[in-house]
Amino acid sequence: MPADDAAQDISTYALPAEMHGSGEIRVGKAHIHATMAVQGDRAIAGHVHEAHIGHGCRC
Repeated sequence: MPADDAAQDISTYALPAEMHGSGEIRVGKAHIHATMAVQGDRAIAGHVHEAHIGHGCRC
């Protein structure tokens, strides 16, 4: 959510991130809370509405 409006969602982040989440199935729909670690020693947290998973690891 934006820092100045907790009632809104930021619906797109196009960042490489490491994600941890937990949730439940409610009335047939996933309700997922997630925390993502992103570059710059930052964390982004919120609800997952949609995810596109890719493999960008240069391990």
